[in-house]
Amino acid sequence: MIRYQPQTTDNTVFLSDHLRGAWLVYDSTLPLKRWKRKELVQSLRRQGFSYREILQQIPFSLAKSTVSQWCKHIELTSEQLDRLDQLFQEGSYRNRLLGPKTTQRRRAAEVEAIKAKARAEVMELRNNELWLAGVMLYWAEGSKTQDVGFSNSDPNIIRLAMEWFRDICQVPEQKFRVYLHRHSGQDETAMKIFWSEVARLPLAQFRKSYVKQEGSGHRKKLLYWGTVLIRIPDRNLFHKIQGWIEGYCQLKSGPLA
Repeated sequence: MIRYQPQTTDNTVFLSDHLRGAWLVYDSTLPLKRWKRKELVQSLRRQGFSYREILQQIPFSLAKSTVSQWCKHIELTSEQLDRLDQLFQEGSYRNRLLGPKTTQRRRAAEVEAIKAKARAEVMELRNNELWLAGVMLYWAEGSKTQDVGFSNSDPNIIRLAMEWFRDICQVPEQKFRVYLHRHSGQDETAMKIFWSEVARLPLAQFRKSYVKQEGSGHRKKLLYWGTVLIRIPDRNLFHKIQGWIEGYCQLKSGPLA
């Protein structure tokens, strides 16, 4: 095993290489030549060290990919491979791989708990006209991705959606984000003012508009005030709304397939 000796007064550092039965000596004030670095790294690998252990022991910076490239041809003994496997199974190597999976499982359990709670609320909320109207509206027009989003060109529908978000979903005002979809040549400022009044949101919460250029193939009918997208970056709320929809479906027609 290579290990470090205390640095001497003349900046000479000794590396003990038990594999070769020799001392590797270098001046710590001078950079090691590339071939000497490669030789040191390969020596450590031949002794059975993992790439991570090699990076921890060498007295210079090196990319893990470089260590891998230099050592890929070195064959380890069965005992050395068993030791590395043991490190992987019991040490931080295993934890680094299992950590993300554990987080994913924990999040999946949290999501299911949010949806289950929402489904259980349906019996109590079903007679609330605003709740029901909002759920039906979101089911038809709302975003089906991981964030809450609702898009429409009808001011009355946007007013209803905003009332639902505020009163039923209890969304804080600062969480609303507004995106305007318009055609080129339309007055963006006037359109933003219009939708700001409809949604009762300040212009500061409007984000970059999406402009449909002439000849893009998008234009079917010119909507004078364009289309507005209300987005709420809240995944827990998204799953809650999905739970409400699932619960209402189960109430009316049995469990979803």
